[in-house]
Amino acid sequence: MNKIFKVLFLTMSSFCFSQNFNAGTIIGINTSQVSFDNLSGFNKIGIRTGTFVNREFGEFDGQLELLYINKGSRQSIDSDTYSEGYRLHLNYIEIPLSLKKNLYKNIDFEIGGSISYLLNWVEKYDGVENYGIDVNNVEYSAHIGVECPIRNNLYLNTRLSNSILPIRSHSSDQMYKWYHGQYNTSISFVLYYYFIKK
Repeated sequence: MNKIFKVLFLTMSSFCFSQNFNAGTIIGINTSQVSFDNLSGFNKIGIRTGTFVNREFGEFDGQLELLYINKGSRQSIDSDTYSEGYRLHLNYIEIPLSLKKNLYKNIDFEIGGSISYLLNWVEKYDGVENYGIDVNNVEYSAHIGVECPIRNNLYLNTRLSNSILPIRSHSSDQMYKWYHGQYNTSISFVLYYYFIKK
């Protein structure tokens, strides 16, 4: 993990020593679900917050982020029941790297990948901690998204992200065709505020 942070530091330094780098803060929400948990829907709502740097590389912009992000799964329960249902809370430090390109007027398209480090996790049934198979300490994911300006240095970003490798095995330890375990899927809606913009 220390090696990864050294690479991150060197990459961010290369961005920042450029005369054309931009930087800012990120804050917003992340909605998520976990595959093969017998639930459906992006019912787990958390935060996605952190900082970013980016710069131009020809026709593209490269962007590096350092994020704190909540993922997991939540069972949707009717309001007239006393059950709390199932909850899986996953808290990560995430490092996404994206390539962005303007495709239409002020709308940018992005594609990239992320590496995430699990800080902690909690699994509950009806409010009682009940841990199943351990969650992997590292998650690798891919993402696509769109971004558009709102005003001045404020931008709205929407991103769809999905694990490339399983975050843990199935509870039965079985494999289903191409799916070898459980995967995170997230849709986030965040604001980017540029405090340095060239």
